[in-house]
Amino acid sequence: MDYIGIAIRFLGSFGLFIFGISLLSRGLQKTAGSKMKRILAGVSKNRFSGVLFGAGVTALIQSSAATTVMAVGFVNAGIIALPQIVGIIMGANVGTTMTSWLVSSVEWAEFLRPDAIGAVCAAAGALLLLFSKGKRIRNISEVIVGFGVLFLGLSQMPAALRPLAELDFVGELFLTMGANPILGIIAGVIVTVIIQSSAASIGILQSMALAGLVPWNAAIYIVLGQNLGTCLTAVISAIGATKNAKAAAYIHLVYNIMSAAVFGVASVIFFTFINGAAGAFAVSATNISMIHTGYNIASIILLFPFGKIILKISGKMAGIGKPGGENDESDLPELDEHILQTPQYALENSKSAILKLMRFMRANLVVGISLFLEKDYKKTGAFWKQAERIEKINTGISEFLTELYNTGLSSDESVLAAAYIHITISLKRISNRVKGFTALAASLRDSGIKDSYAGARKVMELYERTMLCYKDMIGAFESGDTDLINKTMCEADNIDKLRVRFKAEHFKPVSGKEHKVEIGMLYSEAARHLARITHNIKSVVETIPHTEKPEEAIGEAFIRR
Repeated sequence: MDYIGIAIRFLGSFGLFIFGISLLSRGLQKTAGSKMKRILAGVSKNRFSGVLFGAGVTALIQSSAATTVMAVGFVNAGIIALPQIVGIIMGANVGTTMTSWLVSSVEWAEFLRPDAIGAVCAAAGALLLLFSKGKRIRNISEVIVGFGVLFLGLSQMPAALRPLAELDFVGELFLTMGANPILGIIAGVIVTVIIQSSAASIGILQSMALAGLVPWNAAIYIVLGQNLGTCLTAVISAIGATKNAKAAAYIHLVYNIMSAAVFGVASVIFFTFINGAAGAFAVSATNISMIHTGYNIASIILLFPFGKIILKISGKMAGIGKPGGENDESDLPELDEHILQTPQYALENSKSAILKLMRFMRANLVVGISLFLEKDYKKTGAFWKQAERIEKINTGISEFLTELYNTGLSSDESVLAAAYIHITISLKRISNRVKGFTALAASLRDSGIKDSYAGARKVMELYERTMLCYKDMIGAFESGDTDLINKTMCEADNIDKLRVRFKAEHFKPVSGKEHKVEIGMLYSEAARHLARITHNIKSVVETIPHTEKPEEAIGEAFIRR
């Protein structure tokens, strides 16, 4: 027997099949993905609704792993709550069975002969791709091509595998897996983990069934293993994520382990004690679709009442409720990379992260000024530790927004992302100015210069007005209120004028004439830092979109600069 020829024909047809699934999934996600993600993010707290949403989304995008990973990302980003994900994952397992019905349709729908429909879809989709320029049409073309390539690959796989039916050891291998449930489940897990697609793994099994190679009992155990194998993608996606996101991934794993255990034991009992002969009969591709769908629907019916228990077990596995190990405050779980494909939520969460950054900076500004004005040098270490966290947060937000900006946003979304990027730049400049107070405090401490109460009072006045201005900046950014934006810009200008007046007075010390120049220089530099901080505050509020057309507001801000 020509084993090399069989391997080449199978790998070629399988390559077409899995490439078709990939094209189909990618095209469907591009065409309907953003809407489905909004639905997923807005799913109600009702677990039954979550099942329906999960099944619907997965049936559309043809990937339970994609739905689960998306849900994990949304939990990590704080868009959906952890309890909501249980129903979504249950539904995703049912939605992914759609692909198996497409594969088995060749047995019960003669007009869907894979070679014919594959050729027509591939040709029609390719023509659309060649001659269409619209993004939506091209996405739909990708879906059509995906269907075509999938069916072309499917039409070749059974023929490539059919010669193996003549080999005794192949039949014995499947009989062994049928007699040994653990071996059958492990085989299903390994194949699915290797190709990272339960749909493709089921497709291979159905192709073998079309070639008459697979008995009933082996098919059932392999399907159980394939459902378990698809959990790996979600578990990997949660590495380094929040505890809630890890728990979301573990929900997928725990649910599939529980369902596989229950139905695995039931199958062993049936084939061992009730009807052992039934397991030896050859299974068809349609039978496998029925097993795949029936198993996942039965799992929902059986385990739906135990959703809270699954949630509790997954939470313990993720370490929820255990002391220690919490995420550092410089972590940005709301900027999870999985929401980059959902600009609406990515931008909303970016705004939340920027607000977090602004508040951290405000607290550190208070500490930095106290080092200089109150000579509270013990806080120097805490100041620099917080400054490092602030820099890390700023860098994380900037990198996320830059990546988001390059994902093909709409016009308004691009403008908003650009505005947020410019705001993070201005905030970084404010942070750097705040660091300047530590150098002034060190100079004051090391020089032995006596305090200048007049200079201190004047810098304190500037500082208090700067903090009010900073508070208004946060409020303006959070609300987008035009009046507050204008008020903040006006106050920033007034602070700059006040600094110029103080400089003219040269901060003369009230007692003695010694160190007059040195003390004046220190307080003059402190006033300059505060004035530059307010200048950057003004840059922030100038960039805040506050009109019905945000690009107009940002364009005007750039012109003013």
